[in-house]
Amino acid sequence: MKVVLEQLAPHLLTVACYDREVNCRRAASAAFQENVGRQGTYPHGIDIVNTTDYFALASRSNSYLSVAVSVARYKEYVYPFAEELLCNKITHWEKSLRELAAQALALLVQYDMDYFSGHALKKLIPCTLSSDLCTRHGATLAAGEIALKLHQLGFIFTTDMQRGLSGIVPAIEKARLYRGKGGEIMRSAVSRFIACISMAAISLNEKTKRSLVETLNENLKHPNSQIQCAAVDALKHFIPTYLVSAGEKIANDVISKYVTLLDDPNVAARRGGALALGILPYEFLLLKWMPVMSKLCSSCTIEDKADDPDAEARVNSVRGLILVCETLTSNVDQSSDIGESVYAYIKVEVMPALFRALDDYAVDNRGDVGSWVREAAMDALERCTFILCKRDAVAVRAAPAAEDESEPSDMDANAISTTCQLFDSAIAQGLVAGIAKQAVEKIDKIREIAVRTLQRILYNQEQFVPSIPYRKLLEEIIPNNSDLEWAVPTVSYPRLVKILQASCYSKPVLSGLVISTGGLQESLRKASTSALVGYLQDSSINIDDKGKSREYLLSHDILWVLQRYQKCDRVITPTLKTIETLLSKQVFLNKEGHGDFYSELVNLLGPELKGSKDFTKLCAGLSILGYISSQLDGTGTKAFSQLLVFLGHRYPKIRKAAADQVYLVLLQNDSLISAEDMDK
Repeated sequence: MKVVLEQLAPHLLTVACYDREVNCRRAASAAFQENVGRQGTYPHGIDIVNTTDYFALASRSNSYLSVAVSVARYKEYVYPFAEELLCNKITHWEKSLRELAAQALALLVQYDMDYFSGHALKKLIPCTLSSDLCTRHGATLAAGEIALKLHQLGFIFTTDMQRGLSGIVPAIEKARLYRGKGGEIMRSAVSRFIACISMAAISLNEKTKRSLVETLNENLKHPNSQIQCAAVDALKHFIPTYLVSAGEKIANDVISKYVTLLDDPNVAARRGGALALGILPYEFLLLKWMPVMSKLCSSCTIEDKADDPDAEARVNSVRGLILVCETLTSNVDQSSDIGESVYAYIKVEVMPALFRALDDYAVDNRGDVGSWVREAAMDALERCTFILCKRDAVAVRAAPAAEDESEPSDMDANAISTTCQLFDSAIAQGLVAGIAKQAVEKIDKIREIAVRTLQRILYNQEQFVPSIPYRKLLEEIIPNNSDLEWAVPTVSYPRLVKILQASCYSKPVLSGLVISTGGLQESLRKASTSALVGYLQDSSINIDDKGKSREYLLSHDILWVLQRYQKCDRVITPTLKTIETLLSKQVFLNKEGHGDFYSELVNLLGPELKGSKDFTKLCAGLSILGYISSQLDGTGTKAFSQLLVFLGHRYPKIRKAAADQVYLVLLQNDSLISAEDMDK
């Protein structure tokens, strides 16, 4: 039986490690275990049984990339495993399994480099031109992964091997395998192959280099995001390996080409161009860093008059911009003129551009696509903050005398001030205000990301962030606790609404909070409104230093929101609904000192409601006018006059809503209209 068992074992383990179905993998493992227990003559049986257990085989990726590699260390199994992958799995009909098989094949290279550099590659290279899509896709991926692994293990490629590998992509292009069915799949595979041979430093002639660059540039402009990302990853390795040493002319041409793509009418080209600029090496960026950063800054901002504003292009521009900043600042000499210019540019141009991106609320048929830009902007602002703070910390250590002469901030005793501080209190205030605004808006994911970002800024152990106004208050509201579920409205709003105490943050935070308190989602509206009313009624919260009540401060912030976002229904409509809710809860009614608020509110409501066709907005505005009309003063009379105008509105629903409000006002105060006019 020993001879039979030695032949059977590799087949059982091949199924146990590489079968597509988890039940088959587990069944093969169980059969192997049963035979080991009964026969006891399997090669390395006990060790393999412990490795190929029931739970280890549950995950296909774990089976391919971990369990199989552990079993293959025994020479009896490495060649059957390799043949199974080469003959069956890299030609499998499922794309994800072919990709996994290529990675698994590369992990077996360590056991016999001569076998894989000879037999395996000789078998794979011709298959890259196969008429069968699955075969050529899997062969292209596998050839690249094996070449990369051989290089990592110190293998020296012969001239013939390098010639064979370098000719794969030109041959695929010559055969026009990017066209027709499967063209997109082959583009991704070719990009990955180029990345692998770049990391393996395979020798290429100039003609092949130009061909590969053109291929990657074409893939960069492809509308499929996966193909774009694969091309960007390939360029990230290809450019440092083959183009950095080619001279300034090549570098300038590459930079100019990608900068030009940001103005391309094709949205896919703009997306790819932004990503490509982000992965350029320091040697390239040093030549034209300012035009690159300037173009990316302008591309981060939503197009005001574009026929087809593209959110993905702005997201990629934000990501590319922060990558450029990190590449430059991690390599440039900080004390040099270029270094000083780069840091100054980040403060003066990059940070404002990211703040503008944080105010991106574009909407299309997919919903709030601007949230993707805001999410990327928060990440970029955090990383930019640490760049500037790190530079300031170096400057402080270099000139300790400057720190002694500086005066600490009144609102932040821990602030580090220098005569040439890059991250100052103005930037810190804008940073916290912008991110805190996102932390109180309506999307759960964005709220959680915003709070986590603030946590990292407040409690970062590696780099202290100075100059943050009201730091102690923020640390009380946002503790360094990873267990709090900030995406849950009932958890986050009762805490975050307390930021309204800080005068420098209250206006931006309120402009975000009203989106929730006046929004359409019932559970979110209840939680946020309850938190806001609770904040106004909580006597344990200290009032402003000047003795102004929380209601008074809130009323002024509301007026600021109405003025700041005039004719912007995205903010104005929920703001009016919030005011209506607060008035219904007696927040501003019968309070002294609110006369100016009512007067200004009536003045702002007139232009907002005039000509509007939004029923929700008009209905909320009419309700507010009804509440103000009940006040026995000139403002109440003016509000009532505006209310009467809507009795003649062209829409019946609006006329009915206005009539209801007029009726309620007259029930409360019949002196607004004389008895003689009432009879008429």
